Amino acid sequence: MEMLRVNIEKAIEALRRQIDEAVLIHHDEADGVCSAALVKVALEEMGYKVRTICLDKLFPEVIKKALSENKVVVFTDIGSAHVRSIEGLVSEDGLAVIIDHHDTSPSSKSNVFNINPELYGYKGEKDASASTMAYLFAKNVDEKLSRLAYLAAVGSVEIPGEPSGLNKLAIDNALRIGVLEKSGRDFKVTVEGFMLSRTRASQIITILASVGYYRSGVEKALDSCIKGFTPEVLKFSEALEEERKKANKALLAILTRRGLSKMGNVQWFDSGGLFKGMGSKVLGSFTSYLSYQKLVDGDKYLIGFMKISREIPGYGLLKEDYVKVSGRAPSELRRMIEDGVKPPLSKILPEACSKHGGFGDGHSVAASGIIPVGAESEFIETFSRLVD
Repeated sequence: MEMLRVNIEKAIEALRRQIDEAVLIHHDEADGVCSAALVKVALEEMGYKVRTICLDKLFPEVIKKALSENKVVVFTDIGSAHVRSIEGLVSEDGLAVIIDHHDTSPSSKSNVFNINPELYGYKGEKDASASTMAYLFAKNVDEKLSRLAYLAAVGSVEIPGEPSGLNKLAIDNALRIGVLEKSGRDFKVTVEGFMLSRTRASQIITILASVGYYRSGVEKALDSCIKGFTPEVLKFSEALEEERKKANKALLAILTRRGLSKMGNVQWFDSGGLFKGMGSKVLGSFTSYLSYQKLVDGDKYLIGFMKISREIPGYGLLKEDYVKVSGRAPSELRRMIEDGVKPPLSKILPEACSKHGGFGDGHSVAASGIIPVGAESEFIETFSRLVD
């Protein structure tokens, strides 16, 4: 914990020497949005002017452009798998700060800070969300930002089970200062504009940022994290949620009727155009949901595909057409991965993507990536070989 605190303070010192403008790149679900909100407030407290870019996956061309055009770039809940790329692209007088909890490697450059629980004896899949790491960062910038501890509680919902490690520390702080209270088996956010369970708050933020990705949903989600949900935003999120439910129901009906494609240790599906107009994060949410359904083999890796738009709000257009790849481990396979019988998705999915001109990252039982359009069949063959 002390080593983590020292690294955070060093990153803050480096940021204070660069105060001007910063680009903040973050993930497009509750943990990514909550961590971005925490860091945005902290940077603005230092005196930075902050521009945000929300992504489901961190495209190499986005990393390159962001680091070449901006002296300060901060990544939250995204970036841990791209440490080497970031180190290779950051300028000598530039600064990059990564605040994340996904599988990673240490930084070897003095102007690249990697604030990740995995480097300090904690498990990113259990002990610390990106928003908890961002909370620790924010409260070290200014102790008064401890009032935002509820955002760490909301962001850490994605980590199952009882809160542990740094997540528990953040929740205990939130309980102590009165921005969170115990409510049955969950916690309730008591901040004005929330007054709902942290689980429901997490769901609303994810819906806004993912389903509403191309409809200013991310901006509404970020604003809501700091100011609370307005009636208009809640109504908008309800409409988006209904839209996603209809798409999920339609896709599940198709897969129930047709079944999944299978090869050896892998089973997969294509979402077709059912998620058109939504951010690609919805594929991961559906794949997670599908992994618990009876039509899925419990001992096979589950892969989903979705063609994504070239448009990135706040950035521009990507140079190529890509497909999102979402991987999940159903219950039986999850146990096999945890026991070391089968390889983790965080290892084989990124490797399979890289062999076909793409990239990926994630956790041992849930990972995702990007490959060029048309490489789906070859990807499955490569993935299957890697499993074997």
